[in-house]
Amino acid sequence: MQPSELKQIGRCTKYGAEICHTFELCSHICRRLIPQCNMSHMEGLHLQTQPYKSCLSEGNISVLDSQVQVLQMSLSLLCCRCVEIIAKEGRSLKELYLVSCKITDHALIAIGQYSSTIETVDAGWCKDITDQGAMQIAESSKSLRYLGLMRCDKVNEETVERLVVQYPHIVFSTVMQDCKRTLERAYQMGWSPSASNAL
Repeated sequence: MQPSELKQIGRCTKYGAEICHTFELCSHICRRLIPQCNMSHMEGLHLQTQPYKSCLSEGNISVLDSQVQVLQMSLSLLCCRCVEIIAKEGRSLKELYLVSCKITDHALIAIGQYSSTIETVDAGWCKDITDQGAMQIAESSKSLRYLGLMRCDKVNEETVERLVVQYPHIVFSTVMQDCKRTLERAYQMGWSPSASNAL
């Protein structure tokens, strides 16, 4: 689908789900061309399909001028500038999934600085995330409740331990932190190492 074809659509409400599914797949489509698209009423948007993953840019990120609450961008070629735009434009956005994206600390810093609604950020397997990004988003975000840092190997576990104490309202997800929570739940349910050995 080319931009010239999109301009003829005008409103996609009469085209229903078919055109909105195309919206997810076509890198040319953006909210500016389909201002009345009924995707603006969707709560979740998954942009993981291969055609879109290879075409992400600042231009088509304008999809977020909508009521989208959950955005799945994992495994995409998303850049830090696009994350900044998402943080600024996603006024209803609550969950943002960035697993294994090519982002750096600047993306997390932008989320903390510009978004007042995002509660969940999963940046697992983002190899360039460091202590600085984790600390700054935790410090600056007023809405954050979950930060996924699984296999962000440049984030030191000692730093995460300090953040857990300093920001108890945020769940920090790392291998070590998840193991600790699992053990705590097991103890609360009555499990003990001695009882396990007896079996």
